[in-house]
Amino acid sequence: MAFTLYSLIQTAILCTNAIAVLHEERFLSKIGWGADQGIGGFGDEPGIKAQLLNLIRSVRTVMRVPLIIVNSPQVHTTFAFAMATRRALKAVLIDLSGTLHVEDAAVPGAQEALARLRSAPVAVKFVTNTTKECKRNLLERLRKLNFDIQEQEIFTSLTAARNLLEQRKVRPLLLVEDSALEDFSGIDTSEPNAVVIGLSPEHFNYQMLNKAFRLMLDGAPLIAIHKARYYKRKDGLALGPGPFVTGLEYATDTKATVVGKPERTFFLEALRDLGCSPDEAIMIGDDARDDVGGAQNSGMQGILVRTGKYRVGDEGKISPPPYFTCESFPQAVDHILHTLLKSD
Repeated sequence: MAFTLYSLIQTAILCTNAIAVLHEERFLSKIGWGADQGIGGFGDEPGIKAQLLNLIRSVRTVMRVPLIIVNSPQVHTTFAFAMATRRALKAVLIDLSGTLHVEDAAVPGAQEALARLRSAPVAVKFVTNTTKECKRNLLERLRKLNFDIQEQEIFTSLTAARNLLEQRKVRPLLLVEDSALEDFSGIDTSEPNAVVIGLSPEHFNYQMLNKAFRLMLDGAPLIAIHKARYYKRKDGLALGPGPFVTGLEYATDTKATVVGKPERTFFLEALRDLGCSPDEAIMIGDDARDDVGGAQNSGMQGILVRTGKYRVGDEGKISPPPYFTCESFPQAVDHILHTLLKSD
Protein backbone atom coordinates (compact mmCIF):
# COMPACT_ATOMS: atom_id res chain seq x y z
CA MET A 1 0.00 0.00 0.00
CA ALA A 2 1.28 3.45 -0.97
CA PHE A 3 -0.09 5.19 2.14
CA THR A 4 3.01 6.26 4.12
CA LEU A 5 3.46 8.13 7.38
CA TYR A 6 4.93 11.00 5.35
CA SER A 7 1.77 11.16 3.27
CA LEU A 8 -0.32 11.10 6.43
CA ILE A 9 1.62 13.98 8.01
CA GLN A 10 1.57 15.95 4.76
CA THR A 11 -2.20 15.58 4.56
CA ALA A 12 -2.57 16.64 8.20
CA ILE A 13 -0.49 19.78 7.63
CA LEU A 14 -2.59 20.69 4.61
CA CYS A 15 -5.65 20.28 6.80
CA THR A 16 -4.31 22.60 9.50
CA ASN A 17 -3.71 25.29 6.90
CA ALA A 18 -7.19 25.11 5.39
CA ILE A 19 -9.22 28.30 5.76
CA ALA A 20 -12.48 26.83 7.04
CA VAL A 21 -14.12 25.29 10.04
CA LEU A 22 -15.40 21.82 9.18
CA HIS A 23 -16.87 18.86 11.01
CA GLU A 24 -14.65 15.78 10.97
CA GLU A 25 -16.79 13.84 8.49
CA ARG A 26 -17.36 16.93 6.34
CA PHE A 27 -13.62 17.51 6.34
CA LEU A 28 -12.91 13.97 5.12
CA SER A 29 -15.46 14.44 2.37
CA LYS A 30 -13.83 17.73 1.36
CA ILE A 31 -10.46 16.09 0.79
CA GLY A 32 -12.02 13.29 -1.23
CA TRP A 33 -12.54 10.59 1.39
CA GLY A 34 -16.21 9.87 1.68
CA ALA A 35 -17.83 7.05 3.57
CA ASP A 36 -17.37 4.61 0.67
CA GLN A 37 -14.17 5.78 -0.99
CA GLY A 38 -10.46 6.10 -0.33
CA ILE A 39 -8.38 9.20 0.09
CA GLY A 40 -6.27 10.36 -2.82
CA GLY A 41 -5.86 6.82 -4.17
CA PHE A 42 -4.54 5.46 -0.90
CA GLY A 43 -7.51 3.17 -0.43
CA ASP A 44 -9.65 2.70 2.65
CA GLU A 45 -7.63 0.27 4.72
CA PRO A 46 -9.28 -0.24 8.14
CA GLY A 47 -7.95 2.17 10.73
CA ILE A 48 -6.39 4.67 8.31
CA LYS A 49 -9.23 7.14 8.74
CA ALA A 50 -8.93 6.96 12.53
CA GLN A 51 -5.13 7.37 12.28
CA LEU A 52 -5.55 10.47 10.15
CA LEU A 53 -8.02 12.06 12.55
CA ASN A 54 -5.87 11.23 15.56
CA LEU A 55 -2.78 12.68 13.88
CA ILE A 56 -4.64 15.88 13.01
CA ARG A 57 -5.72 16.17 16.63
CA SER A 58 -2.10 15.72 17.70
CA VAL A 59 -0.91 18.36 15.24
CA ARG A 60 -3.65 20.65 16.50
CA THR A 61 -2.50 20.21 20.08
CA VAL A 62 1.20 20.77 19.33
CA MET A 63 0.52 23.82 17.16
CA ARG A 64 -2.25 25.04 19.47
CA VAL A 65 -4.88 24.91 16.75
CA PRO A 66 -8.14 25.60 18.62
CA LEU A 67 -10.77 22.96 19.14
CA ILE A 68 -14.23 24.47 18.92
CA ILE A 69 -17.01 23.23 21.19
CA VAL A 70 -20.44 24.32 20.03
CA ASN A 71 -24.13 23.51 20.39
CA SER A 72 -26.10 22.30 23.39
CA PRO A 73 -27.02 19.84 24.78
CA GLN A 74 -25.22 17.58 22.28
CA VAL A 75 -21.64 18.81 22.22
CA HIS A 76 -19.60 18.09 19.12
CA THR A 77 -16.21 19.15 17.88
CA THR A 78 -15.05 20.97 14.79
CA PHE A 79 -11.65 22.04 13.58
CA ALA A 80 -10.46 25.63 13.22
CA PHE A 81 -7.57 25.12 10.82
CA ALA A 82 -6.94 28.77 9.96
CA MET A 83 -5.30 29.46 13.32
CA ALA A 84 -2.56 26.86 13.10
CA THR A 85 0.24 29.37 13.38
CA ARG A 86 -1.01 31.17 16.50
CA ARG A 87 1.56 32.22 19.07
CA ALA A 88 1.53 31.31 22.77
CA LEU A 89 -1.28 32.85 24.79
CA LYS A 90 -0.20 35.94 26.73
CA ALA A 91 -3.41 37.85 27.51
CA VAL A 92 -7.07 37.29 28.29
CA LEU A 93 -9.64 40.04 27.69
CA ILE A 94 -12.84 39.61 29.70
CA ASP A 95 -16.24 41.22 29.21
CA LEU A 96 -18.01 42.31 32.39
CA SER A 97 -21.81 42.65 32.18
CA GLY A 98 -23.33 39.29 31.29
CA THR A 99 -20.02 37.47 31.62
CA LEU A 100 -18.87 38.11 35.20
CA HIS A 101 -22.13 39.59 36.50
CA VAL A 102 -25.69 40.57 35.60
CA GLU A 103 -26.39 43.90 37.29
CA ASP A 104 -25.83 43.26 41.02
CA ALA A 105 -25.53 39.47 40.86
CA ALA A 106 -22.30 37.65 40.05
CA VAL A 107 -22.27 34.71 37.66
CA PRO A 108 -21.95 31.62 39.91
CA GLY A 109 -18.32 30.70 40.47
CA ALA A 110 -16.96 33.71 38.57
CA GLN A 111 -14.92 35.13 41.47
CA GLU A 112 -13.14 31.85 42.12
CA ALA A 113 -12.55 31.30 38.40
CA LEU A 114 -10.97 34.75 38.07
CA ALA A 115 -8.65 33.96 40.98
CA ARG A 116 -7.58 30.74 39.24
CA LEU A 117 -6.95 32.60 36.00
CA ARG A 118 -4.79 35.16 37.80
CA SER A 119 -2.54 32.34 38.99
CA ALA A 120 -1.68 31.55 35.36
CA PRO A 121 1.14 33.25 33.39
CA VAL A 122 -1.19 35.51 31.39
CA ALA A 123 -2.17 39.17 31.62
CA VAL A 124 -5.82 39.96 32.34
CA LYS A 125 -7.81 42.98 31.20
CA PHE A 126 -11.52 43.76 31.47
CA VAL A 127 -13.16 45.35 28.44
CA THR A 128 -16.72 46.59 28.54
CA ASN A 129 -19.25 48.53 26.51
CA THR A 130 -21.07 49.53 29.69
CA THR A 131 -22.12 53.18 29.38
CA LYS A 132 -24.65 53.45 32.20
CA GLU A 133 -22.05 54.33 34.82
CA CYS A 134 -18.55 55.78 35.10
CA LYS A 135 -15.54 53.55 35.67
CA ARG A 136 -15.39 54.44 39.37
CA ASN A 137 -19.00 53.36 39.98
CA LEU A 138 -18.49 50.23 37.91
CA LEU A 139 -15.43 49.30 39.96
CA GLU A 140 -17.38 49.80 43.21
CA ARG A 141 -20.12 47.50 41.91
CA LEU A 142 -17.60 44.80 41.02
CA ARG A 143 -15.82 45.02 44.36
CA LYS A 144 -19.12 44.69 46.22
CA LEU A 145 -19.51 41.41 44.34
CA ASN A 146 -16.08 40.36 45.65
CA PHE A 147 -14.24 40.58 42.35
CA ASP A 148 -10.51 41.27 42.69
CA ILE A 149 -10.19 43.94 40.01
CA GLN A 150 -8.07 47.11 39.85
CA GLU A 151 -9.14 50.32 38.11
CA GLN A 152 -6.23 50.27 35.66
CA GLU A 153 -7.31 46.81 34.50
CA ILE A 154 -10.63 48.11 33.14
CA PHE A 155 -10.90 49.54 29.63
CA THR A 156 -14.34 50.92 28.77
CA SER A 157 -15.97 52.22 25.63
CA LEU A 158 -16.52 55.47 27.56
CA THR A 159 -12.73 55.84 27.76
CA ALA A 160 -12.43 55.13 24.05
CA ALA A 161 -15.10 57.74 23.30
CA ARG A 162 -13.37 60.36 25.44
CA ASN A 163 -10.07 59.65 23.68
CA LEU A 164 -11.73 60.22 20.30
CA LEU A 165 -13.36 63.48 21.44
CA GLU A 166 -9.99 64.79 22.58
CA GLN A 167 -8.38 63.77 19.31
CA ARG A 168 -11.05 65.48 17.20
CA LYS A 169 -11.35 68.50 19.50
CA VAL A 170 -15.15 68.60 19.26
CA ARG A 171 -17.83 69.67 21.76
CA PRO A 172 -20.31 66.84 22.24
CA LEU A 173 -23.98 66.58 23.04
CA LEU A 174 -23.71 63.66 25.46
CA LEU A 175 -26.58 61.18 25.34
CA VAL A 176 -25.36 59.08 28.25
CA GLU A 177 -26.64 58.44 31.76
CA ASP A 178 -25.84 61.07 34.38
CA SER A 179 -23.88 58.42 36.31
CA ALA A 180 -21.49 58.13 33.34
CA LEU A 181 -20.75 61.84 32.96
CA GLU A 182 -17.80 61.67 35.37
CA ASP A 183 -15.76 59.92 32.68
CA PHE A 184 -16.20 63.01 30.45
CA SER A 185 -15.10 65.47 33.12
CA GLY A 186 -13.26 68.41 31.58
CA ILE A 187 -14.71 67.92 28.09
CA ASP A 188 -16.26 71.14 26.76
CA THR A 189 -19.96 70.54 26.02
CA SER A 190 -20.97 74.16 25.34
CA GLU A 191 -22.52 74.84 21.92
CA PRO A 192 -22.19 71.18 20.85
CA ASN A 193 -20.94 70.37 17.36
CA ALA A 194 -20.94 66.58 17.73
CA VAL A 195 -23.32 63.94 19.07
CA VAL A 196 -22.17 61.14 21.38
CA ILE A 197 -24.67 58.41 22.14
CA GLY A 198 -24.42 55.52 24.58
CA LEU A 199 -27.00 53.60 26.57
CA SER A 200 -29.17 56.26 28.18
CA PRO A 201 -32.71 55.14 29.05
CA GLU A 202 -33.31 58.40 30.94
CA HIS A 203 -32.41 60.55 27.92
CA PHE A 204 -33.79 58.47 25.06
CA ASN A 205 -36.85 60.69 24.63
CA TYR A 206 -38.21 62.58 21.64
CA GLN A 207 -36.87 65.97 22.75
CA MET A 208 -33.25 64.80 23.18
CA LEU A 209 -33.21 62.60 20.10
CA ASN A 210 -34.66 65.42 18.02
CA LYS A 211 -31.97 67.78 19.34
CA ALA A 212 -29.35 65.28 18.21
CA PHE A 213 -31.11 64.93 14.86
CA ARG A 214 -31.01 68.68 14.21
CA LEU A 215 -27.33 68.94 15.16
CA MET A 216 -26.53 66.15 12.74
CA LEU A 217 -28.49 67.83 9.95
CA ASP A 218 -26.20 70.82 10.48
CA GLY A 219 -23.14 68.62 10.02
CA ALA A 220 -22.37 67.36 13.53
CA PRO A 221 -20.75 63.90 13.43
CA LEU A 222 -22.41 61.02 15.28
CA ILE A 223 -20.15 59.06 17.63
CA ALA A 224 -21.67 55.84 18.92
CA ILE A 225 -20.05 54.54 22.08
CA HIS A 226 -21.34 51.18 20.89
CA LYS A 227 -24.24 49.77 18.85
CA ALA A 228 -25.38 46.80 20.93
CA ARG A 229 -28.89 45.74 19.96
CA TYR A 230 -29.84 44.70 23.47
CA TYR A 231 -28.39 43.79 26.86
CA LYS A 232 -29.39 41.67 29.86
CA ARG A 233 -31.04 43.10 32.96
CA LYS A 234 -32.27 41.11 35.94
CA ASP A 235 -35.85 41.48 34.64
CA GLY A 236 -34.94 40.31 31.13
CA LEU A 237 -33.47 41.65 27.88
CA ALA A 238 -33.65 45.39 27.20
CA LEU A 239 -32.97 47.63 24.22
CA GLY A 240 -29.39 48.78 23.82
CA PRO A 241 -28.21 51.99 22.12
CA GLY A 242 -27.92 50.32 18.71
CA PRO A 243 -31.55 50.86 17.62
CA PHE A 244 -31.36 54.55 18.55
CA VAL A 245 -28.03 55.02 16.75
CA THR A 246 -29.46 53.32 13.67
CA GLY A 247 -32.55 55.53 13.82
CA LEU A 248 -30.44 58.70 13.80
CA GLU A 249 -28.30 57.31 10.98
CA TYR A 250 -31.41 56.60 8.93
CA ALA A 251 -33.02 59.97 9.63
CA THR A 252 -29.91 61.95 8.66
CA ASP A 253 -28.50 59.64 5.97
CA THR A 254 -25.16 59.45 7.79
CA LYS A 255 -23.03 56.75 9.40
CA ALA A 256 -21.86 56.80 12.98
CA THR A 257 -18.29 56.34 14.10
CA VAL A 258 -18.39 53.42 16.56
CA VAL A 259 -15.69 53.34 19.25
CA GLY A 260 -16.57 50.33 21.42
CA LYS A 261 -16.82 46.62 20.72
CA PRO A 262 -16.87 45.12 18.09
CA GLU A 263 -14.55 47.70 16.52
CA ARG A 264 -11.01 46.49 15.82
CA THR A 265 -9.51 49.73 17.12
CA PHE A 266 -11.14 49.11 20.52
CA PHE A 267 -9.51 45.70 20.92
CA LEU A 268 -6.13 46.92 19.69
CA GLU A 269 -6.21 49.85 22.13
CA ALA A 270 -7.06 47.46 24.97
CA LEU A 271 -4.13 45.20 24.06
CA ARG A 272 -1.63 48.02 23.63
CA ASP A 273 -0.99 48.44 27.36
CA LEU A 274 -0.48 44.69 27.72
CA GLY A 275 2.31 44.65 25.16
CA CYS A 276 0.96 41.78 23.11
CA SER A 277 -0.49 41.27 19.64
CA PRO A 278 -3.99 39.97 18.83
CA ASP A 279 -2.72 36.49 17.97
CA GLU A 280 -1.41 36.22 21.54
CA ALA A 281 -4.77 37.03 23.15
CA ILE A 282 -8.23 35.58 23.71
CA MET A 283 -11.57 37.25 24.49
CA ILE A 284 -14.33 35.90 26.77
CA GLY A 285 -17.83 37.35 26.44
CA ASP A 286 -21.58 36.74 26.24
CA ASP A 287 -22.18 38.72 23.04
CA ALA A 288 -21.46 36.63 19.94
CA ARG A 289 -21.27 39.63 17.63
CA ASP A 290 -19.65 42.37 19.70
CA ASP A 291 -17.42 40.34 22.05
CA VAL A 292 -16.48 37.21 20.13
CA GLY A 293 -17.01 38.29 16.54
CA GLY A 294 -15.21 41.58 17.07
CA ALA A 295 -12.28 39.91 18.80
CA GLN A 296 -11.89 37.22 16.14
CA ASN A 297 -12.13 39.76 13.33
CA SER A 298 -9.30 41.60 15.11
CA GLY A 299 -7.06 38.52 15.04
CA MET A 300 -7.82 37.16 18.50
CA GLN A 301 -9.55 33.97 19.59
CA GLY A 302 -13.01 34.25 21.13
CA ILE A 303 -14.85 32.26 23.79
CA LEU A 304 -18.64 32.64 23.94
CA VAL A 305 -20.36 32.00 27.28
CA ARG A 306 -24.03 31.04 27.55
CA THR A 307 -24.84 33.62 30.23
CA GLY A 308 -26.06 37.22 30.15
CA LYS A 309 -27.51 38.19 26.78
CA TYR A 310 -26.66 34.87 25.11
CA ARG A 311 -29.55 33.26 23.22
CA VAL A 312 -29.70 29.75 21.81
CA GLY A 313 -28.09 29.66 18.37
CA ASP A 314 -26.00 32.83 18.77
CA GLU A 315 -22.82 30.89 18.01
CA GLY A 316 -24.12 30.23 14.50
CA LYS A 317 -24.76 33.91 13.76
CA ILE A 318 -21.14 34.95 13.26
CA SER A 319 -18.48 33.83 10.80
CA PRO A 320 -16.12 32.36 11.70
CA PRO A 321 -18.02 30.79 14.60
CA PRO A 322 -16.64 31.13 18.14
CA TYR A 323 -13.37 29.35 18.79
CA PHE A 324 -15.01 27.84 21.88
CA THR A 325 -18.50 27.96 23.41
CA CYS A 326 -19.25 26.96 27.00
CA GLU A 327 -21.81 27.37 29.75
CA SER A 328 -20.21 30.18 31.76
CA PHE A 329 -17.04 32.01 32.74
CA PRO A 330 -15.67 29.25 35.03
CA GLN A 331 -15.77 26.76 32.15
CA ALA A 332 -14.00 29.28 29.89
CA VAL A 333 -11.23 29.61 32.47
CA ASP A 334 -10.97 25.82 32.75
CA HIS A 335 -10.47 25.58 28.98
CA ILE A 336 -7.76 28.22 29.00
CA LEU A 337 -5.90 26.64 31.91
CA HIS A 338 -6.20 23.00 30.87
CA THR A 339 -6.06 23.30 27.06
CA LEU A 340 -4.46 26.53 25.85
CA LEU A 341 -1.92 26.77 28.68
CA LYS A 342 -1.44 23.06 29.27
CA SER A 343 2.22 22.07 29.36
CA ASP A 344 3.29 19.68 26.66
